[in-house]
Amino acid sequence: ADALPYVSEALAHAGVEGRPGVRVAAIEPDAVVLSSGERIATNTVVWTAGLRASPLAAQIPGEHDPIGRVIGDSFLHAPEAPGVFVTGDTVKVATDDQGNFNVMSCQHAMSLGRVAGYNAAAELLGLPLHPYSQPKYVTCLDLGSWGALYTEGWDRKVLYSRGDAKKIKTEINTVWIYPPSPDREAVFALARPDHVIVP
Repeated sequence: ADALPYVSEALAHAGVEGRPGVRVAAIEPDAVVLSSGERIATNTVVWTAGLRASPLAAQIPGEHDPIGRVIGDSFLHAPEAPGVFVTGDTVKVATDDQGNFNVMSCQHAMSLGRVAGYNAAAELLGLPLHPYSQPKYVTCLDLGSWGALYTEGWDRKVLYSRGDAKKIKTEINTVWIYPPSPDREAVFALARPDHVIVP
């Protein structure tokens, strides 16, 4: 709720009109009909319907969450598929000991991939595995020409907005999640399973 006024302001800035309390009742060749009876003439309809894990995840035996992700253990094993590690958007795993779980985002996918890759190699070599843990959670939402919104915590407390948040979003997209230089030491530093993306 803390972020809602910022997002509403950004949408208004972009000329987006809201219709709270109504739903789409029908999509016609040249219009959208709302449950209020309002008809909006349009040639283009964009519909978003949430997230879903890759259909390949369904081939891995064991428990899956409602969006198709394998419920993994702290080492990112698929518990009912020996030798199989699950990561990224195909796994649901605790990020901390407070009852929070990963979401489908690059923030979690990058750390999950790093830990799963490390653990797959460690298991082959008979070395100790590294448990996945990522207690810090942030959201940085680009909101077009209005700017961006940066929040921290699972309750998404707003810390930065507009231009200040846009600078952070630009750094995330151009530095934090960008592949490292081809320098061997830089690559190995980023490959450590305890490397923190979000400081």
